[in-house]
Amino acid sequence: AGKADGSDTLPSENMPAPSPLAVASTSAAPIRVEPGRRASRASPSVASSSLGHDARKKSAPGLGSLSLSRGRLSRGCALVTRASAADAPPAIAPAHLRTTITPVPPDIAASGGMLLADQPGMKAGFGDLTAHDFLRVDVDAPNLRVLCIDPPILTVDDFLTHDECDALIDAAAGSGEMKVSAVGGSDDGINIRTSKTCTLDSPALTNHPTKKAILAKAEALLPQLAGLSASKAAFKPPTSQSPYSFELPQVAHYQGGEYFKTHEDAFPDDVARRKGYQRRATVLVYLNDVAEGGATRFDKLSPPLDVTPVKGRMLLFFPGTKASMPDARTTHTASEAAPGHEKWISQLWVCAYAGKHAPEGKPPGPGDRAARRAAEKAAKKAAKKGGGGGGRR
Repeated sequence: AGKADGSDTLPSENMPAPSPLAVASTSAAPIRVEPGRRASRASPSVASSSLGHDARKKSAPGLGSLSLSRGRLSRGCALVTRASAADAPPAIAPAHLRTTITPVPPDIAASGGMLLADQPGMKAGFGDLTAHDFLRVDVDAPNLRVLCIDPPILTVDDFLTHDECDALIDAAAGSGEMKVSAVGGSDDGINIRTSKTCTLDSPALTNHPTKKAILAKAEALLPQLAGLSASKAAFKPPTSQSPYSFELPQVAHYQGGEYFKTHEDAFPDDVARRKGYQRRATVLVYLNDVAEGGATRFDKLSPPLDVTPVKGRMLLFFPGTKASMPDARTTHTASEAAPGHEKWISQLWVCAYAGKHAPEGKPPGPGDRAARRAAEKAAKKAAKKGGGGGGRR
């Protein structure tokens, strides 16, 4: 787990009602456009109109020249005009290089997030935004709420039924597999995690109905994964032929006072290149209500975003990007549950082949074992043939 430097900020100005979404541009200068008006400036930025009305054109601030236009992501924001081609911004910065945050208005965040079903003008554009740098989200999924636009942080209430949650808790608790979570310590040698965890691969858990429900619903929410759980490669390292896979789902249990300190879910760049794949999505499901404490806190947002554990609620975010790089903006903390309380969660990581979207100028990662072995075999055959190799003539 890595640490972030806390450099990301939100615009400091207050947002009056109705809340026009003021978001930092790539130059960190906030800009706000009222519905139906245009804005112009000669620096690389875009502006956003209000989320609370049915505007025909909406922008995705902080995303360079990408805009949400008529609900679609397109080049050349119609709300922003520039004096000349010399003023045009460079190509959009990859997500792992962006330091701006695109929030939802504070009042909407405080009410539980933006329900996409109530924002038809934003749905398609938000789906295209997730596809551009992360994994496409099915924006028609029931109960889908957006807590942050960029980086995308979403929840789905009733992702699991209460019975599914209870059954998985009982099975994990009775499996005898719950062990102190294995995770590296911090730089000062202090353990950053004190919970207990088990993977859902023991005889009592590998075919558990709730495990199957989590996988199936994750595939439905992230359409690129359709059919993955039924494939032979579902839990194997991704390759160029099978670019997505799941890590084995886990169940974690936090007693009151236990925690997982600030960390990233994505692998550092060198680790991802060595493995040949990157963690691209975190699907976290709260299996019980926590009356006091236990929130998942996104520390890099300002103010920090706390997601309250609610039984059956799913939290989705994208720790790694299409460039196979960590997005440090998703750094988060599992806050302590208050003494006398406990928290149960299930977590699933979606991984993707690092070579599929390798950063420009970098070779693909070494994750495609079949291709590597074939290349080694061909090289040996060529060397043998070139050297006379002792074969029959």
